[in-house]
Amino acid sequence: MAVNTTSPPRLKHRLEALLLHGMIGWIRHGSLESAYRKGYALARMARPLLQSEWAWTHANLAMIYGDFLTASQRTTLARLAFENIFYSYMESLRVHEIAFQDQNIARLLEAQALGRGVIVCGIHLGCWEPGLKRLGTHIPAPVILYRQANNPLSEQRFMELRADYGVEWIARHNTRAIVRAMHERKVMGFMTDINTRKGGVTAPFLGVAAQCPPGPARLAMRFQTPLLPVVITREAPGKATFRVGEVIEPLTGAITDERVAALTTHINGAFDTWLHEYAEQYNWLHARWRARPDGSLWQPEDLARLNPAPIPPSARIRQRLQELT
Repeated sequence: MAVNTTSPPRLKHRLEALLLHGMIGWIRHGSLESAYRKGYALARMARPLLQSEWAWTHANLAMIYGDFLTASQRTTLARLAFENIFYSYMESLRVHEIAFQDQNIARLLEAQALGRGVIVCGIHLGCWEPGLKRLGTHIPAPVILYRQANNPLSEQRFMELRADYGVEWIARHNTRAIVRAMHERKVMGFMTDINTRKGGVTAPFLGVAAQCPPGPARLAMRFQTPLLPVVITREAPGKATFRVGEVIEPLTGAITDERVAALTTHINGAFDTWLHEYAEQYNWLHARWRARPDGSLWQPEDLARLNPAPIPPSARIRQRLQELT
C-alpha cells in the first residue's frame, strides 16, 4: 500500500511522529495488564482536554437514552466510553496479545464461498483494530478500506505496525482500487458508522436520521455482493469475540438514491442490538449526527431538537451502571 507522500514531511510532521514513536514505545512496554492501566490513565487525563468530544458523548447519550438514564448514569456511561476509546487505541498497538473467540464465523465463510465477494460492514465498537487481523486469519488477503493519516510519517509507522495483518489496505478515496477489488470478488471491510458530511445518504442510525456513507450499499447493488455485519466486543482485558451477523442480500434492479437509502437502513439496523448490549464500548465521542440532511452542521446542544423516542439501555448496561453509580 503506497504511503501518502504528496508533500515532504514538515517540521510539524516530524515532531508529531517523534511524539507518536514515544507513545507507541510506552504503550508496548511491559505487560498487557499494565497497558490497560495506561489506557485508563490516559482517558482520565484526556477528558478535561477533549471538551468537544465530551460534549458530543453526553449529547449523543442524552438523545438516544433520554430519561432512561439519570444524569449520573449518563456521566458514568460517558466515562466508560472515553476509557473504551483509549483501550481500543492501546489494543491496536498490542494486537497480537488479544485472544479471540468467534461467533457465527460460518456465516462469513459461507458468504465467501458464494463467489460473489463479501462486503464486511463494521462499526467503531469494542476493539475493532485487532478484529481486522482476526479477519485476515479467516479470509486470505481481505481488503480493508481506511482513512490515511494526515501526517505521512505517522502513516508510514501505522502501516509498519499493520504489516503482518494479512490484509490489503486501500485508502477510502482510491475509487479505482476499490472497483478493482470488487471486480476481483474480494472480501472487503468498510466502517459504516461515519458521519458523512458530503455525498452521504440519509438513513436512520439507532433510529435517528444520520448522514451515512453510501458506498457499501451502492457497491453491493452494483456487483450483487452480499453484506455481512461484524463487530468485535471486548469480553475482558485481552479477550474479545468476533461476532458475525446475518447475511444481508443486496437489492436488485435500478440503483436509485431511495434504494441505496433503504439498503443502508438495513445495514445500520443490523448493529442496533450489539450497540445497546455493549453501549459502553461504542465510540459515542464521534459527532455521529452532526451533518444533517439539509447540509447544515449541528453542535452538540442542537441534538435536543431531534427529540426521538428514547430507548431503554440493555440489562447488561443497567447492571454495569448500577455497579458503578
